[in-house]
Amino acid sequence: MLRLVFFLSVGIVLGSIVAQVVGPPGAGVWGMPVGITLAALSGTFIMIAKSMRGVQLPSSRQVAAARDAGRLAVCRIDVLRQTGTRINDQPLCELELTVQPRAGEAFRTMTRIVVPVTAVPGVQPGARRVVARLTADGPEVALLDDDASAWSDVEIPPVAAAGQLKTPEPGVIRADGTRRGPIVGVGARGRVLRYIVFAVVLVAGAGVVVMPYRAGLMQTVAALQDGRLHADLRQPGPLAEAVSALEREIGHGTVSNVVVFDDMITVEAPLVPGERASDDWIYRGGVVEHRGPSTIQPDDVGEQFELSDVDWSALMPAVREASGLTDVASNDETAFSISRGFDGPEGPTGVEVRFSFDDPYHSAWFRMHADGSGLELTSED
Repeated sequence: MLRLVFFLSVGIVLGSIVAQVVGPPGAGVWGMPVGITLAALSGTFIMIAKSMRGVQLPSSRQVAAARDAGRLAVCRIDVLRQTGTRINDQPLCELELTVQPRAGEAFRTMTRIVVPVTAVPGVQPGARRVVARLTADGPEVALLDDDASAWSDVEIPPVAAAGQLKTPEPGVIRADGTRRGPIVGVGARGRVLRYIVFAVVLVAGAGVVVMPYRAGLMQTVAALQDGRLHADLRQPGPLAEAVSALEREIGHGTVSNVVVFDDMITVEAPLVPGERASDDWIYRGGVVEHRGPSTIQPDDVGEQFELSDVDWSALMPAVREASGLTDVASNDETAFSISRGFDGPEGPTGVEVRFSFDDPYHSAWFRMHADGSGLELTSED
């Protein structure tokens, strides 16, 4: 379980990094502290668990169940070694034992126990101790304080005659001597499945963070083919997606001003079509953000128009056409402002698209109709 939490937290961190790359500013920032904290905690507990692997800390119920079931035996301590780990300032020791039940064959096993300094003489190689077999057929045993002299009639065979050394199996031993295996196996046989589970959990953790920004992720994947990290929102495909997303989030297609940059689109739209009260909206990283009331409210509802009034696919072709009308060089930072014109004596007229070229020395301004026609150079300096 700890390893699953660790890989989940790693996935959250990776998802946070991806979200911050493909999404708007602040996307997925919560994932970094949450993921790092979970990874640090679970990683620490995993290290502790590794150092404690094989340590037998049987409960009184487990020992009582072993006694009631007659799962007692006598053992000889063959090897005593210190692991270098100390718990409550007491050494954690590793013991190799040869165990002989009253009925059945002897076997060799290994266990780890915390040995108080005062009890070290009782676990020296050659000492005989009574043990409780915690499972009916497994190698897990717990050393008891019973008098071993009651087992003096039981002969323990030499190490060479007791077979291969067995190690405790992973999992939790129940009081009745049965075993509950780990959620994800730790042995070599389950390695492939284990790696698959870890990978799935990692991807799931990343997905939790990235999912709200999946549109930005897909745009970035497509943009990478053109050598860009983010989609150019002025291009027809991404622009059409952005306009549709804005219309869905706003709840209608009526607006009074739209500005299209390469990495974001800003929109001023009325709360209710035909009324002056307006809010600002921003699209970037595949996400629409509602910014609240517009700082400057429109003067007249006549400034409103429909998003469908604009031929969005005509914006970038207009830049190429405008390059032939001026000596000012175009650049990749050209932005488009769409609103109603103000040339008519009665107020706003048709919907216009305005953009400009700038270099270090000169500027040129252009405008055209919303359908892409009537492109003209309005001024130049």
